[in-house]
Amino acid sequence: MNIIQISFLLGHASLDTTMRYLDITADDKRKALTTLEGEKEKNVTKKWKDSSGSLADFCGLKH
Repeated sequence: MNIIQISFLLGHASLDTTMRYLDITADDKRKALTTLEGEKEKNVTKKWKDSSGSLADFCGLKH
C-alpha cells in the first residue's frame, strides 16, 4: 500500500501528517509498547459502562 492510500485511510488532511509517523524509531516503538497494559493487567474501567450500561446512550444515540 502506498503512502497516499494510507493517508486517505487514516483520514489525514495532509500527507505531511502521515509522513510524521514514518520516522518512528525502534526505541520510540518500544517506549510506546511499554505503556500498554496486558490483557491480564487491565485496571481501567470501561468508560461507556454507565448506569444504563449502554454504549448507544454513552454516544448520545437514540435506540
